Amino acid sequence: MTSPSPSRSRSPPPPPHPYEIRGFEIGGDSFDINIRVNSVRFDIPLSPDNFERSPKALALFKKIFSLVKSDDDGDPDVWAYAREVADHFLPEFQRLAPKKVHTGKLTLADLKASGYFECEYKVVKERPTITAVKPWGRQDDDDGPCADKEWDMRTYQSTFPLYSLEDVEIPYTDGESIHDIIPQRVFVNGKTCFYKSCYSPWDALEEVTKYCKLAQSGLSISDLRTSRLSGIVTYRDGLARGLLYDWIETKDPGTLTWAIEDDVPRSQKNKWALQIRDTVRKLHSLGVVWSDVKPDNELIDMDKNAVVIDLEGGTTRGWVDRELLGTIEGDQQGLKRLVDFILNDESPLRLRNRIGSDCEYDSEEEE
Repeated sequence: MTSPSPSRSRSPPPPPHPYEIRGFEIGGDSFDINIRVNSVRFDIPLSPDNFERSPKALALFKKIFSLVKSDDDGDPDVWAYAREVADHFLPEFQRLAPKKVHTGKLTLADLKASGYFECEYKVVKERPTITAVKPWGRQDDDDGPCADKEWDMRTYQSTFPLYSLEDVEIPYTDGESIHDIIPQRVFVNGKTCFYKSCYSPWDALEEVTKYCKLAQSGLSISDLRTSRLSGIVTYRDGLARGLLYDWIETKDPGTLTWAIEDDVPRSQKNKWALQIRDTVRKLHSLGVVWSDVKPDNELIDMDKNAVVIDLEGGTTRGWVDRELLGTIEGDQQGLKRLVDFILNDESPLRLRNRIGSDCEYDSEEEE
């Protein structure tokens, strides 16, 4: 057997980027690139003012901005542009956010941001330059991002216990990569819970209100098959940092999306459809709207029961129309499509899963 010629050999893959682009924030005619490097957060603001005598660079910025503004921030061109800009700050990232090895118990407090910096980026005569990297905003993550007392979980509700970041333990295996962990399976006082971060303290209010209604109903998990809130993780000022749920044991990957197979008995599919219908009916009787109806928000537990999860809100394209967000009508529309997904082997939404999970139906639109 002859060896492949050098011209046909494959180049090694490029090294991974030593930072994580967390997303984009839009304001007016500008947008910010949000970046995490280990425990440090960096923000790169971009606007037309960043470009001097650079028509080509300005035109590219406007193209990328239009994609981000139109919710096409998943476009490869957007991410390539963001990485190109961020790469100019690599020396500063390495200086200000060196990797550290963690030993011992790991908690949410160990994963909190240890610093915030704003990166000033300019393009002059088509040449990118770094003008400054300076501390930005608060440098202490012990308090919440604002002081709105209406969002204080200590006074907003009394149904669920509150926990600090130090109370939530996270299992890990690599002390060098703790900041790459997305905490989900955690331990609180020895109890296994599922953890979900809050994008903002305000975002937690509606969901906590729904789970308060569920808890006050007195219905058990066998009577009302939904996820159950176990506690709330807060900052020192009482604002929500994340939510803790009772752990639901499943087989991987656990959701209805992947549990549906052609060889699943018809009786089992009928059972799931009936359980979900019953759960949604009972939720509505309690004044609770599921909202984001889709098979990814149904877990199949070890006893093959369908359990509704994610009462946070929002809708997903293809399942609930955007204008029906947060309404009983939206739930009814999504439920009809979900039952068809379960019972109809030729359901368009079922066929979508067979060709991949990157089609338009997976594009989630949170309001």
